[in-house]
Amino acid sequence: MRISATTLESFRLFNEPDQEWMTEDDLRDSILGRFVPNHKVNLGTAFGKVLEDPDHYMVPGGFRLTANGECFEFGRDVMDPCLALVDRLGVFEAKAIRRYGDCDVVSKADHLRGAKLSEFKTTLSTFDFEKYARSYQWRFMADAFAPSVVTYHVFCLYEAPNGVIELRSIESFNLYLYAGLHLDCAELVREFASYVTAKGLDGYLRQRQAEAA
Repeated sequence: MRISATTLESFRLFNEPDQEWMTEDDLRDSILGRFVPNHKVNLGTAFGKVLEDPDHYMVPGGFRLTANGECFEFGRDVMDPCLALVDRLGVFEAKAIRRYGDCDVVSKADHLRGAKLSEFKTTLSTFDFEKYARSYQWRFMADAFAPSVVTYHVFCLYEAPNGVIELRSIESFNLYLYAGLHLDCAELVREFASYVTAKGLDGYLRQRQAEAA
C-alpha cells in the first residue's frame, strides 16, 4: 500500500483519547484523498508559496497570490522576517519514500539542505509546541531522510476583520531522531494497515501503489 505521512498523522489524531473534532467520515475522506481545503489551509498554502519563490509573487509593498481561488496579500513587514530564515541553497518540497512491511510511506519535507530539514507552519491560533512535537509527520520525514535535525519555524499570524494579515511571532525549535523512532513509525503503519483492511479501504491504497510503480 502507498500511504502519505499526512494520512497517517490524520489516523493518529483520530485515535487520540477524547478527541471530538475528527469523525470517522473525516478520516475516510482523508484516506481516499477527498479533501476540501478551508481558509486556514489556503492561507498556509499561499504563505508557503511566497517562502519558496518570493520574487514570483512580489508586488509593490509586499506579495500577492491566489491559493485555491482565495487571494492573499502579505506585507513586507510580515514576510521579510520569515524569508530571512529560509536558506535559498536548499531544496523545497523534497520527497522521500520509506517502506514498512508491504507499505510505502511518502513524506514531503518543506525544505532540505544537506542533513538539515526544515518545516514551515502557519497558525492563527496560540502557539502549541506539543501539537507539533507529538506529530508523526516529522517522525516519518526523519525516518526517511535521516537528517541531523528537524527545525520547525511556526509563523504565528493574526488576520484582522478587514483581511489584513499581521505577524505576531515566529516560534522556532528543533526536533531530533531518537532510538525508537523507526519502531514507532512502523507500529503506526501496522495499526493503520489493519484499520484500512478491516474497513475495506485498502484497495484504494493498493491501486495508488500500482499507479506509482
